[in-house]
Amino acid sequence: MEPYKVAAKIDRGGELRISELPFQAGEEVEVIILRREPDPDWVQQLPPVTRSLLGAARGVDEEDYHRYLEEKYR
Repeated sequence: MEPYKVAAKIDRGGELRISELPFQAGEEVEVIILRREPDPDWVQQLPPVTRSLLGAARGVDEEDYHRYLEEKYR
């Protein structure tokens, strides 16, 4: 059996959704979930402009931001 690795995030409801898997509908699979350790150098891998924006939205409520985007892009 060949493993298939994919990274995903648990949503607010505690659910995990992954799509476009290389398996047929109804095929049984084994699922093992491991906490992914963050790459300590991820900040250094960002482009300079992106790195300069880190923390820009600190303190902003995520739900407020989602509402803002929904209204902006209607």
